Amino acid sequence: MKSDMFSRAAQEWISGRKGRCALAGLAAMAAAFVLYAPSIGHDFSLVDDRYFVEDNPLVQGGLTWPGIRSAWTAVHAGYWAPLLWISFMLDMEISGGSPWSFHLANVVLFSLNAGLVFLLIRRWTGRGGLALAAALLWAFHPARVESVAWITERKDVLSGLFFLLGLWFYTASRQASSSPSCIFLSWFCMLLGGMAKQVVLVMPVALVLLDIWPLGRTDWNRFWKDAGRLVAEKWAFWLLGLLLAGMALRAQAGDQALIPVSAGYRLAMIPVHYLFYLVKLVWPAGLAPLQDDLLWSGWKMAAGLGALAGVTALLWKLRVKAPWALWGWMWFVALLLPLSGVVWSGSERVAVRFLYLPQIGLTLAVVLAMDALGRARGSSGGWLRVLLAVVLLFSGIATLRTLSHWRDRDSFGLWIWECHPQQGGACAMGGDTLMAWGEWAEALKAFEQGASVGDKACFLRQGMVWNHLGQMERTAAAWVEFERKWGLPLLGFADWEPAPERELAWSVRGQVLLARGDHAGAIAALKEAVRWEPDPAALVVADYLRACHEAGRPEEGAEAAERLAAAGDVRVRAWRDLFPFYAEMWKRGARGYAYGYLAEYAKRFPGDAVNLNYMAWLLATAMPDGLAHARMEEWPQAAVRWAELALASGDPSLPGVWDVLAAARANAGDSTGAVRAAEKARDLAKEKKDDALATDIEKRILKYRMGLAWRE
Repeated sequence: MKSDMFSRAAQEWISGRKGRCALAGLAAMAAAFVLYAPSIGHDFSLVDDRYFVEDNPLVQGGLTWPGIRSAWTAVHAGYWAPLLWISFMLDMEISGGSPWSFHLANVVLFSLNAGLVFLLIRRWTGRGGLALAAALLWAFHPARVESVAWITERKDVLSGLFFLLGLWFYTASRQASSSPSCIFLSWFCMLLGGMAKQVVLVMPVALVLLDIWPLGRTDWNRFWKDAGRLVAEKWAFWLLGLLLAGMALRAQAGDQALIPVSAGYRLAMIPVHYLFYLVKLVWPAGLAPLQDDLLWSGWKMAAGLGALAGVTALLWKLRVKAPWALWGWMWFVALLLPLSGVVWSGSERVAVRFLYLPQIGLTLAVVLAMDALGRARGSSGGWLRVLLAVVLLFSGIATLRTLSHWRDRDSFGLWIWECHPQQGGACAMGGDTLMAWGEWAEALKAFEQGASVGDKACFLRQGMVWNHLGQMERTAAAWVEFERKWGLPLLGFADWEPAPERELAWSVRGQVLLARGDHAGAIAALKEAVRWEPDPAALVVADYLRACHEAGRPEEGAEAAERLAAAGDVRVRAWRDLFPFYAEMWKRGARGYAYGYLAEYAKRFPGDAVNLNYMAWLLATAMPDGLAHARMEEWPQAAVRWAELALASGDPSLPGVWDVLAAARANAGDSTGAVRAAEKARDLAKEKKDDALATDIEKRILKYRMGLAWRE
């Protein structure tokens, strides 16, 4: 009996107004969660995630009392954001540093935001279907991807949660004439949101707009008369906003992130920035972070001013008939203003994530306009539902497509480079991915493009590639020119620059000095590089030890040599012990650089048959990579010479030495000699009953008879 009563009560509640509202809100949250669920399996991003999470000692320490205290009392990564850091610490405790927990938290927070947007609009308009449509259009827009898929941008979804809660409490206090406690809760939510991202300083502006519509505490005609009272009563919100703005500016100044720009240029760029955002809302393409600074253009400024003034004038005329239209537009314009170029700081002046809060009002205004149009035409609303479904479908597809670019570092690196080929940071990321794939020529193009606009990271990577090609003098000349042109010391580092960037700079410099014979300078630079390199068996350690041995000061590298020996089987006691490292460099593509060591090795140890044989094979069988390595014209004859030395100083009964000589001759264009040597190798292999080797050599003989070289 009780069960039946409970069931009937549940059914009545679900079919009632509150039940339908709750189910619609849950539907908005579920849709947002499902859409962004793929990001839970994504990796960390190349942009800032290392700085904010992976290499951040505050986060990596997990949730501890000292960490919590530091989150509240200190600025980290240029932000005072204690709630942000504590949330990251909690993720660290949950997953031990795996990215899934960080992504899951972002998706959950965003889903809650979508539910709150629905509840707010439902309360403002009294219409659940319209609220669901607006919430889904906002949540499904591809501009949300940056805020959700990027772990670093937890700032948006976390501060957004408290911003929306603050709007809820304010709305409740004004609609229900409740106690002042709701106003305090609204203010407190603003405070909490500011502890994640100071962008919530725009909340008092949003509250004044709510007073006009939908709360009706004034209207557009009476606003100028009531504005003083409405603004003054929110004094606590304005004071908190000023405090948050001051803290943000102080943190950015302390991180040297503020960019000095004249007031005139800032004003001229504001309409250009607004035009950018309006275009991205309508045509959301190329939504990668690290948007490059927009260039001033007369027609863009005119178009931006025209849009701002024209739309405002048009909607002002409709202010009585459709007050929500002007409200939605002013919400967009006012909430976006602090991020429209008033203050220039950080690495981006424009970013689609800045639309996170401003787009809510504009989306609601568009939905209300479509609804009003349908009502004016006497439509039942069926065509609007179809249109909504089509827009959500295409928005969802665009969002999933954009989301897929964030799945791993390689996908992200190529995508961000394709979207922003003129942006230095994007060039560095795209080039890094291409380097990892072995596409050095394309990587070098990306690095050269970034270096041409003064990007330090790209220049150092460009120098790294040139050094790997054996063009160290080219790097040296460009180094001087880059520092002169851009006034940027390449060996000077900001606090935020991570260890790999420091290691790269000192390594590139050390290789240049080593090639010049400046062993003292090379030792100093490479020692600094090794200090920033966590892997004791890294190839830069070989360069450092080489410099020490060539300077006759092996004792300086003794500590690094001991760490190297402890990490693996290689013990470097003399210069020749570095051979495996430079052979590895050759195999990884740094042929021009490695060849210098290999050629010197052949001069010093002409009787080392084993290594000479191996060196000859490396040179003779290397697949052409289309790159201009230093001294590459020497390689064919050098391979033949080394193979002959190996044969003369080694055991001529070994099939391997003849096999290498054959490969070297074929690579040098001597097909006849290659066939003779290969046949000798095959016969010796058969004598030793090494059928597998004999079969392999037969395959090579066929190549040589066709006048081709053997490649591996």
